[in-house]
Amino acid sequence: MPISKTLPFLFLSLCGCTHLGAASFDRNALRERLKDGSVQMPDSTIAAARDLKPQLRFPCRIAVYLQPENGDWRWTPEDKAAMEVWATALKKEGIAADVFTLPQILTAKSDKGDLKELRVAAAKCGADVLLVIHAASQTTSYKNFAAVFNLTIVGGFVVPGSHSDSLFAIEGVLLDVDNGYIYTAMQAESVGKIMRPTFVIEDKDAVAKAKTKAVAAFSDDVLKRMRVLATLPPAADRAGRIIVEGNEPAKPAEGKAIPISNLDLRPSAPRTCPRSSRHRSTRAA
Repeated sequence: MPISKTLPFLFLSLCGCTHLGAASFDRNALRERLKDGSVQMPDSTIAAARDLKPQLRFPCRIAVYLQPENGDWRWTPEDKAAMEVWATALKKEGIAADVFTLPQILTAKSDKGDLKELRVAAAKCGADVLLVIHAASQTTSYKNFAAVFNLTIVGGFVVPGSHSDSLFAIEGVLLDVDNGYIYTAMQAESVGKIMRPTFVIEDKDAVAKAKTKAVAAFSDDVLKRMRVLATLPPAADRAGRIIVEGNEPAKPAEGKAIPISNLDLRPSAPRTCPRSSRHRSTRAA
């Protein structure tokens, strides 16, 4: 059969077994992967959880736990360098005294991400709070009409007929090392897309591209939320500062501000009514 007649038949056969078009992501499935049961909180009752109180003081020491790599991706030195940017910013602004990754030797038995075990590891390192970071990816591949050149073999190596799109999501939670109180949560996601020849394209390149952008967005969210925490101390802490430090002004009747430390708290002598004194003097005369 002439090649001019066989190519249309082969092309239709190729389209019949190949997904053509743009990728669509199942975000619900990706969220389920983030909540795969690897992070467990053994609080017995909701009432006990509500009884937890914030006790964070700044600057604080932050321990970071990175979820172990999963399948088609891993934490790279570039990812950790990007996270170091927000860590440096927090230390420079006086929000964090230190930011460090939990040593693997202390978390080897905590691969399931049990929060209590991770808090114990953070306590051994002298941390005040623990930032647990989990991530997951979802990748879909499809071909465009140029994939017909894959039939020539050479075309499969030189013609960009295939796509790989990856969605990468990161979630983090900041909790108190001592009592497990959750201060805030962070999240970010990004999409990485690549188009390359079918025989050389690799999904991991799309995942890496999405992960790089997600890590940058996550770092921005960490900075934003930590700055909010640092500027909104608990109400009980503010009351304590007023009493102990004595630096809140009091306003007397005439409107002049007087520091608490300068107030005269001695009991005043009883006042004598001038009119009554004059009346007693007249009677005595």
